[in-house]
Amino acid sequence: MTTEKKRIEHCQDILAARLAQMIAERDDITPTEAIRKLMATQTYDLLLDPESYLHLESAEYILDMLDAEQRRDWNRWTEA
Repeated sequence: MTTEKKRIEHCQDILAARLAQMIAERDDITPTEAIRKLMATQTYDLLLDPESYLHLESAEYILDMLDAEQRRDWNRWTEA
């Protein structure tokens, strides 16, 4: 694995952990439930795709995308 791929995976891991923490606190659920909730989204799939460059965005930005996805507000989701 190249150094660049390792760095991207590190960013993805940090963001996923931060997002799970934010979801757990906001929705008053356990961290495990928050991780499951996150992993069941298209936004999470996009985060794992290095070509999307979503790993370069802030956790707040990605959380906004998650919220738009849950509301099925696809116009907002694609804007984010």
